[in-house]
Amino acid sequence: MFPCLLAPGSIGTMRLRNRLVMSPMETMYGTPAGHPSERTVAHFATRAAGGVGLVTVGATGIDPQHPETPGGLQIGEDAAVPAHRRLVEAVHDLGAKIQPQIVHAGPDGLGPEMYGVTSLGPSVIGSYLTGRPSTEASKEQIAAILDQFRAAVLRVREAGYDGIELHAAHGYMFLGSFLAPQRNRRTDRYRGTSVEGRIRVVLEALTAIRAEVGADFPITLRISGYERVAGGRPIHDTATIAPLLVEAGVDAFHVSGGVIDRLVTGMVNGADDGDGLNVGAAAAVREAVDVPVIAVGRLHDPALAEQVLAEGRADFVALGRPLLADPDLPRKLAGWGGGPARVRRCISCENCIDTLEEKLAAECAVNPFTGHERELAALAPGSGGVGVVGGAGSAGRRRVVVLGGGPAGMETARLAAGAGHEVTLLERGRCLGGALVAACAVHPENRPYLDWLLAEVDHAGVDVRLGVDADAATVAATVAALAPDVVVAATGGRVVLPQLPGADLPHVHRGLDGLAGGGLDGLAGGGLGGLGPDALPVGRRVVVLGGRLAAVELAETLARAGRLVALLHTGEEVATEVGAKRRTEHMDRLDALGVTVHVGCVVEAITPDGVHYVPAHGRPRDLPADTVVLAGDVVPDEGVGEALRTGLAQAGLDVAVHTVGDAALGLGLIRGATAGAARLVAAL
Repeated sequence: MFPCLLAPGSIGTMRLRNRLVMSPMETMYGTPAGHPSERTVAHFATRAAGGVGLVTVGATGIDPQHPETPGGLQIGEDAAVPAHRRLVEAVHDLGAKIQPQIVHAGPDGLGPEMYGVTSLGPSVIGSYLTGRPSTEASKEQIAAILDQFRAAVLRVREAGYDGIELHAAHGYMFLGSFLAPQRNRRTDRYRGTSVEGRIRVVLEALTAIRAEVGADFPITLRISGYERVAGGRPIHDTATIAPLLVEAGVDAFHVSGGVIDRLVTGMVNGADDGDGLNVGAAAAVREAVDVPVIAVGRLHDPALAEQVLAEGRADFVALGRPLLADPDLPRKLAGWGGGPARVRRCISCENCIDTLEEKLAAECAVNPFTGHERELAALAPGSGGVGVVGGAGSAGRRRVVVLGGGPAGMETARLAAGAGHEVTLLERGRCLGGALVAACAVHPENRPYLDWLLAEVDHAGVDVRLGVDADAATVAATVAALAPDVVVAATGGRVVLPQLPGADLPHVHRGLDGLAGGGLDGLAGGGLGGLGPDALPVGRRVVVLGGRLAAVELAETLARAGRLVALLHTGEEVATEVGAKRRTEHMDRLDALGVTVHVGCVVEAITPDGVHYVPAHGRPRDLPADTVVLAGDVVPDEGVGEALRTGLAQAGLDVAVHTVGDAALGLGLIRGATAGAARLVAAL
């Protein structure tokens, strides 16, 4: 099915088993000294085991005093080499090639904050991250940095890497900022007003590196094809300079796009940006040079990636987030473990970006093993979280009953069954999915994950029983009859709605459940890509009361269907469950759809004609509405777990009852459901 993606290929003297490259991504898993940690090794070894042809390690600094991030890697000192060698050997043992992305952080490093040194850039420009201005690098300082490149690549070879990727993209860090007209304001021979000036320092870096490693060591250049910013490099610029870079020693181009900002908006693209958005630029470079070109950027669909190669638009494709979601993607495309149908797709939720901000470590919402490969290895060794049938062994096999068929319940059930336990899943509704069904209705990017979960539960052989009576005593009796060793309550959180005068009026709906006529089962068929017309409110004007993510996504859905929507929230910020990047993307959607948003307001009453409210710093007003939707908040609900414990004790059963997902966390999103499920099953 994927002859192009799975065909062997070469970058210079480096022979690769297929055309799939792991894109460089920051993980922050490094040691405080910036060396690869055991966590780093486990993370990349898991992707090598999954069949990727080439692993590219994220930004690896050449100067320990100028790190780009805390926990970022560096190879700017001899002491780093042994740890890098351990990483290389682990990846080589699993059949993949590996290269570091070599960088000097330039104006965008944390040297001033962490080590009290001065950042260097092409000009006096502010760091994209901190805003602190750099100093314009002198010619002597540029020469010193080139010497650091020379020393670093010698360490790269000593560590056993198969090549390097040189970073000169996105208008940031040392080389990339020289290439960016909007940041390079020099007037000397490195001036930003001419192609020759902008490219000079990159050519000098290539010359310096080639002088140390010779002609047979592969060098890939990461470069932006089109930077999509006012004053940046035009769309044709990269194709124009590519032949000059080949003459200087580039063996392959890794063509990305966009420029850096505080939220990496132009670099890590959301679903609204479309798919394959850098393919045109990659193809333009390929038409100008005779060395391989790697395309990257929202190539999440393997069929699209295959098409890019089949049409000759690129020679390789780089996958970043898709390999966080499923490290086994390459070998599944080749037929392993059930084949391509079992690939767990990235849903563009941006959790991997959020966790870098929140936890200083990358994690994946749909794959709880990402970043935790070592501590969860006993659950699914070498499989990236797919599960190993029979892994518990006959002595450790336990009878597990899971109550609730939402994402936490399904993830618990499929992991436990995959680990060799006997699993029964009880769900009160007529279909599985729980709150994820509603999440798919308002955010279609979630649909692939729901489809995957349903298929995996079936594949794992879980005994699924639908339509189980929700009465507490009946549930306890049903569970007791199964004589479980472990019970897991994944019954969801409790929705708390605002108590307002007029909330009982006929034009008031209670969340998406209310819009769907009191139940979401009907949305579980082909209509998950959006709400059907029968589920939408009547009338043109709709007011949504609430500020959590579900309220925001519901407002977007209604506006796309032609309603005039207002979102009213008493708090100071909406969609606080997600990070700034995804929240900004939602703000962009709301803006484009014409949704009005009010925060810090007071809603006093719902009237037959609308909502009576007080806007922030304003006076009482009436907002017209044909329909009002109460979105509410999700809070933890341990009630089912407590009822189960009581009922089982009365039946004479001493059984551990655990609670996962929203029932334990409140609104934990997909990431809370999967993380809780994985840790629970790993402890069984």
